[in-house]
Amino acid sequence: MAEVILKNVKKVYDNKNVAVNDFNLEIKDKEFVVFVGPSGCGKSTTLRMIAGLEEITSGTISIDGKVVNEVLPKDRNIAMVFQNYALYPHMSVFENMAFGLKLRKFPKKEIESSVKSAAEILGIGDLLNRRPGALSGGQRQRVAVGRAIVRKPSVFLFDEPLSNLDAKLRTQMRTEIKRLHSSLNATMIYVTHDQTEAMTMGDRIVVMKDGFIQQVAEPLELYNKPANKFTAGFIGMPQMNFFYGSIINSGGDRFFKSDDGISLKLGNDLTFLSGSGYENIIMGIRPEEIGSLTAKSNSTNPVIKGRIDVIEPLGSEIYIYLTCGKHEIISRIESGGTSYSVGETVELPVNIGKAHFFDAKTENRL
Repeated sequence: MAEVILKNVKKVYDNKNVAVNDFNLEIKDKEFVVFVGPSGCGKSTTLRMIAGLEEITSGTISIDGKVVNEVLPKDRNIAMVFQNYALYPHMSVFENMAFGLKLRKFPKKEIESSVKSAAEILGIGDLLNRRPGALSGGQRQRVAVGRAIVRKPSVFLFDEPLSNLDAKLRTQMRTEIKRLHSSLNATMIYVTHDQTEAMTMGDRIVVMKDGFIQQVAEPLELYNKPANKFTAGFIGMPQMNFFYGSIINSGGDRFFKSDDGISLKLGNDLTFLSGSGYENIIMGIRPEEIGSLTAKSNSTNPVIKGRIDVIEPLGSEIYIYLTCGKHEIISRIESGGTSYSVGETVELPVNIGKAHFFDAKTENRL
């Protein structure tokens, strides 16, 4: 397989719209890297530049040690799986999967062997004589993946391949693609707007916003140590709660005091906040750190008081939406514990040692 290196890559369209800016990334051989971010952040444009479907404005892209800026897509030894499958409706599954090999004039026996092998891996061996119109969405996606496999490319590129599937099929195909990565030992680059897909599939995740990389990290590092407020808010469901305020000292203790009066005593483990200069900061707390059994287990944890507006039972856990001053706060707690009612005013403990702090001006992590 191959490593993929992007250096100072930039894409500017004719209307002067900058889609990707100063993109630098080294993707290792056999690594599974996911580009994630909201619509319009530049992730699909970056993937298409790697594939050669978009010209780059400046910078270099290398695949397997070779700069491919001027190399045609067909000569880059990559295979791309699209969101809309891109299957030929008049061809059978076998013919769709074999099409690329036929264009390159592979021997008939080799084509047949490659297609049947890929079909067996994907569990579609009994569908080879059908046409795409007779297949379900999940089956069509398997055919599209199979067409990529038979080419034995250096790099697999996936452009939101599961977005047209229902929730159950998405979960199933997520697992299958990850398993496929392990069995093929392939370099894979995967684009999605779904942070759950990113967290469950990627060896590393590239978070993008407005054409810039926000953070590159392994999934748990991304979750536990977000580099900035955007990453903290984008990764994690439900979204992290944010409070704007400052750190104050009172009676030998330190408190975070929000701009609208919420006051939370800080633990002794947050020693990096012991100095001065924290008058304009953002505190972030994930929903599972408010009202959970972990938060309740420490009697010294501060509490947030608020009125319950909405309760969402989700089986093993419950989402609680509270109004606290000017804030809407989300708490994620375990089912089977304390029961709550809409309209009730409650005090929920906060696992303050798990709080995240960001500079309010730069929004970077403190």
